[in-house]
Amino acid sequence: MSTLWNSTLETGVAKIDEQHKELFRQVDTLRDRSQANRIDDTLRFLAGYVVKHFRDEELLQMQSNYPKKDAHKKLHVQFISTFRDLKKQYEAAGNKLDTILNVNKVVIGWLKDHIMVHDKEFAQYYKKYSAKK
Repeated sequence: MSTLWNSTLETGVAKIDEQHKELFRQVDTLRDRSQANRIDDTLRFLAGYVVKHFRDEELLQMQSNYPKKDAHKKLHVQFISTFRDLKKQYEAAGNKLDTILNVNKVVIGWLKDHIMVHDKEFAQYYKKYSAKK
C-alpha cells in the first residue's frame, strides 16, 4: 500500500479507488531514493496509466450522463499536458533530485486536490445514478 494513500481519498467507487491506489503506489516509487533506477520506468508507466485511468473515469461519466463531464475531462487534458512537460523536464535534466522532487510535488498535489474535489463530486453523482439502476 502506498504511504501517500489514505482513506480520506476514497470515493466509494471501487474501480476509481483501485486505480487511484495504483497511481499513488507508483508515485511512491518516485519518492523512494532506493528505486532511483526505476524512475524512467515509473514515469513511463504513469504516463500510460494516467491516460487509461482518465479514459475509464470519463467513460463512467458518459454512461451516467454526468453534467460536469466536459469540465472534468478538460482538467484531465490539462494534467496530461502538465505531466508530459514534467517528464520532458526530467529527461532534459537527467536524474536530478530537484527535478524528481518537483515532479512529485506537482503530481501528488494535483492528484490529491483532484480526487478530494472533482472525483468525490463525481462519485457522489455516480453512486446515486447507480442506485437508481
